[in-house]
Amino acid sequence: MCSSLAQLPPELLSHIVSHLETAQSLLRLSLSCKNLHAYIEKDGFRVFIQHQFPSIRIPPYWKDAAHALTTLSRAWDRKSFIAYCIEPGPAAVRLPRGRHKVENGRRQRRQTMGYQPVVDSYEDWLGGDWTSRREVLALGAGAELVMRVKSKGDEIEREWQQARSREERRQKFDQHHHKSDWVVYKEDGYKDGRDDITSVSLLRPIQKYVDESEQIVIGRASGWLEQIRISTIDAQSSIMTRYSTQGRRVQSATVNSTPEPLLAACLGDENVAIYSVHSVRSSEKTTKQSSEVSVIPSGKAGRTWSTRFLCHNRLAVGLGPSTEPLHVYDIHPSGISKDPLRIFSKHSADPKMMSDDRVDVPGNSTGSLSSVYSISPISSSSHVGGVEGDLFLSGWYDGIIRLHDLRSPDSCTAIFQDPIDASSAIYSLLPLARSRFLAGSARHSIVKVFDLRLPGSKAYQSSNLEPPQHSTGSSHRSSTAPARPNWSLFLTPHMPSYYRNPYRSAESPVYSLSSPSPCSPTFFAGIENNLVQFDMTAMMDEHPDPVWRYGPRRTGARDADVSAKWDPGNRAKRLAVYEQVDIGSMRLKEQGDVGCRIGGVEGWDERWGDVRGGQEGPVGYDLRARSATLRNHPSEQ
Repeated sequence: MCSSLAQLPPELLSHIVSHLETAQSLLRLSLSCKNLHAYIEKDGFRVFIQHQFPSIRIPPYWKDAAHALTTLSRAWDRKSFIAYCIEPGPAAVRLPRGRHKVENGRRQRRQTMGYQPVVDSYEDWLGGDWTSRREVLALGAGAELVMRVKSKGDEIEREWQQARSREERRQKFDQHHHKSDWVVYKEDGYKDGRDDITSVSLLRPIQKYVDESEQIVIGRASGWLEQIRISTIDAQSSIMTRYSTQGRRVQSATVNSTPEPLLAACLGDENVAIYSVHSVRSSEKTTKQSSEVSVIPSGKAGRTWSTRFLCHNRLAVGLGPSTEPLHVYDIHPSGISKDPLRIFSKHSADPKMMSDDRVDVPGNSTGSLSSVYSISPISSSSHVGGVEGDLFLSGWYDGIIRLHDLRSPDSCTAIFQDPIDASSAIYSLLPLARSRFLAGSARHSIVKVFDLRLPGSKAYQSSNLEPPQHSTGSSHRSSTAPARPNWSLFLTPHMPSYYRNPYRSAESPVYSLSSPSPCSPTFFAGIENNLVQFDMTAMMDEHPDPVWRYGPRRTGARDADVSAKWDPGNRAKRLAVYEQVDIGSMRLKEQGDVGCRIGGVEGWDERWGDVRGGQEGPVGYDLRARSATLRNHPSEQ
């Protein structure tokens, strides 16, 4: 019989650890004796991660992962973030060399409208520890492709220390000692507007033939669809493959995640074509489609809007206007199936979803037309069963995000809607594991944040460890209500932009969203003429995510220089947020400057405070006027 906790067998210790709520509790347990310390260092943090964050796949750096993921969860729950626009600096390499001119560090643009950004990103661990990773970002900015490769970790810290001058450090490194290499790519003859990039897909490391470079599949409005190679090591670029489109516009394109990837592209208004990404023979430069299908029924109006691989052999296509604007196709070795595997309409066959208390949307009658603008799969989890591709989200013209399950006969199994901005179309989606997802609105430059409570989703939530908050009227139809209201975030295009164009309106759709990985503290939002980076962190956290361990420290101390750590260039934006509660209860909150400790909202980050009457808001215009617009016209299209 065991006389102490330390003498229990590992199986029972693992069972105990699985019930601990915080990483701090686990750490304190490890300090109680040598035997428990040895067990927790070897297996305890792994058990904690696998039970508290079961749907996030990470490399086996368990202790740092526990620190990072619990910190990230707290940042989301407290709405702790620092947002700023990113653009290539003066040291950016422009490829092919000598092909396009740059004036004063920025390209000149004479179009009335700015570019509509499309973005993709990923990160790859380089080995050794949690912080040693490589983050790759690709942005379609008009006719140009902008790429950033950011490297982090101990090896990069040694490069920073060995830098020969402050100027070298300033040009290549940020305040966290992360190294960034920028490339701007544009072939001769491509023009903004006519040849704008409409899709960007970065090949992941297991898919690339050339390990030391990036391979990107880009589609253009003029009908070009090509795979290009860009190397930041030797500053070289080349077109590896062109895919045959017969001159049709590339509306959307997607690459699946297999080592021998397939490419699917919406061509023109009604066709979807499938290509093998790496099938080109050495003597050829053009790849023909292996199969093609028309997704618009004969005699019906409408066009394709979006396409996305749900898994290696299932493809979802959004179209419209249509009474059935979402199709799912099987992908066989011979190509795409002629007929869809499933067709989805706006309504569910489940009587509960069709009851009188469903979301009231103008035109939400049976048989009404709609369109699907965005589609995004949700990763599978060992705790819920099923396979990759069973669950996915879709964003619709009516302002509703629908959750679909291919195992269910219902058209949708849950719906999500912002009751304040109820009817703005959803242009972009970004699931973050099974914890939450982001939705980009077509109006008011709004990013909407929804809690996604699914079996197998995170068990850990920092707000569960705090006093309970009031309930919400948010339109979330699922079996488990969120502990706190969902929330929505105002962006603004009135920011320094890569293309100078001061004549556009004060609002923009959120065209694209991307995150390098579910455990990354960073995500990107693309609005007209700009890409905004969000770093999910609390400015006063003395122990932030280990990826920010270098540079100025101790930001939680009273005498700390917080701005030097998080915003040395004074680039951070002051944004505004509202919680998705009943329209009459909506209150707008605004951020202070980095380093400004307002602390005016209980349970929120220190930068948040209430918007005062008549005050000019952080987004450059009266936030109360914006709030009144949403109150008075919640159903405006």
